[in-house]
Amino acid sequence: MQKVDAEIRRIIDQQYSLARRLLEENSDKVEAMTAALLEWETIDAEQVNDIMAGRPPRPPKPATVPPSRPKDDAPGAAPTAPAPAA
Repeated sequence: MQKVDAEIRRIIDQQYSLARRLLEENSDKVEAMTAALLEWETIDAEQVNDIMAGRPPRPPKPATVPPSRPKDDAPGAAPTAPAPAA
């Protein structure tokens, strides 16, 4: 069990060091993503690609909303028959 624990510890330490190094080496990109997220709340793949390429992220594309069905109580909704009495 000690060998397994030692190997797990080694793997975790190694991956932690790698993650820390990558974040430190790319702190400018992390900061750019942070700024974009603060401005727009979400960013898409194109914006991430811009940031990773060292370009300022382009503004988000307008969201496309699928047409919705009118609700029963919405103006213009087709009238519904009352429910039969029980």
